[in-house]
Amino acid sequence: MNNYTKQLQQELEDITTTPYFEVPVTRDGEPDWIVCDVFFQGNSLLVHRDAVSTQEENSKYIASDSIVVDSCFTLDEHLQDLHEAVFNSILEGDLYTLAQWTKVTDQ
Repeated sequence: MNNYTKQLQQELEDITTTPYFEVPVTRDGEPDWIVCDVFFQGNSLLVHRDAVSTQEENSKYIASDSIVVDSCFTLDEHLQDLHEAVFNSILEGDLYTLAQWTKVTDQ
């Protein structure tokens, strides 16, 4: 693990909340959430998440997405890229669709 990755890992560990995020989805028309646990492994930032495809659901392995750490980017930018990778996995999978957000406005 290189020094920059260690620095980013320390930043992630210094956050007072548990490093995870949830993505709102629907499955068979019902609302649901994909839970994603974030952590570093070697020089990569990974997320273990719920299976989003039949193939992942039937696999003995934990479903995941990852990105390689790049010293040109901040922790926030890496997390945004990882979030995008999860969204792409959901879009490519056959179990869920991304939930549609409706804008709430003041009346």
